[in-house]
Amino acid sequence: MDTLTHAVIGALGARTLIAQRLPRRWSLAAGALGGLFPDIDYLWFLLDPLQFHAYWHRSFTHSLLMLPLWALLLSVTLYLLGGRKQNGWLLYLGCALGLGLHIAADLITAWDLQLFWPLSDWRTSLAWIFVIDPWFSALALTALLLCWRWPHAGWLGAAPLVLWLIWSIQYKQQALELAQAFAQQQAEAAQVSVWPQPFSPRNWKLLVSGTHGHWQAHLRLGDSRSRLADYWPHPWLRSTAQAYQPHSALIWQFHPRFDSPQGDGETALQLWHSEMLQDVRQFFSAPARYHQPDSSANHCLWFTDLIYSLPTQRPPFIYGACRSPSSFWQLSRQPVTATSAE
Repeated sequence: MDTLTHAVIGALGARTLIAQRLPRRWSLAAGALGGLFPDIDYLWFLLDPLQFHAYWHRSFTHSLLMLPLWALLLSVTLYLLGGRKQNGWLLYLGCALGLGLHIAADLITAWDLQLFWPLSDWRTSLAWIFVIDPWFSALALTALLLCWRWPHAGWLGAAPLVLWLIWSIQYKQQALELAQAFAQQQAEAAQVSVWPQPFSPRNWKLLVSGTHGHWQAHLRLGDSRSRLADYWPHPWLRSTAQAYQPHSALIWQFHPRFDSPQGDGETALQLWHSEMLQDVRQFFSAPARYHQPDSSANHCLWFTDLIYSLPTQRPPFIYGACRSPSSFWQLSRQPVTATSAE
């Protein structure tokens, strides 16, 4: 979830639960600071983006086991910055609330996190809403504005957030049932997953994954495509929104894991399981071949993760291996400015 929404949710939680015993500005500061802190792990992105995504992101700063330590660190910081006259325990509780709500807010998105780091590297996510949901953020901000003056109004303002999540969970179940129905038609055993998409809680990515690849479809729940999709101001937003289709017009596309028209599937398989791509394997959950014509003397084999891609848009994460006629394979990533072959 975006950083601003985390700060709003943290401030909302602290303002609602401890504002009666802690001045407004200090309850808001404690909750917002706790809501902001876990995303400090983005500093590790500057050191090594791949290692960051594969191992560090949403790990030590998003761990329930580490939460008491981070809350202590933040509350002591607030105490030293001017909160000496405040109840230190309440400052700690406000920071802990912000941290806990940050973890909960990230848990309901599609990007998984390590709740029990460092004892376990197990990752999980509920995948109820898209990582950036402006409607959810607007509801959270409205709730915060309500309780700015009236602390108990926070409970009333938070009710629409709960209803929004219930609505999203119901849509996820509907999307999952449609994906399972398609999976039953396949000749091989398949793993089914559905992922929230932008623009609307009705939009879902359906993935049916088998041994050789993934079937993918972009679904808009409802009887027809939303008319709002035609009115997004920017062309790429409009084209992406229009790609989500109702069940009656759903288009399933197959994305192989390793094969390609060039017949280099065996080489791609060997590279994928090589030590060189170990970090990529750790990062990707639904890997598939990405076909990009070579524009230089180097020969490259590319992979992407279907979970993080949006329809009509170039995937944000494309990793692979490249070599020249006189060199060995080397780990490579396509730059963000590269042109999609699609």
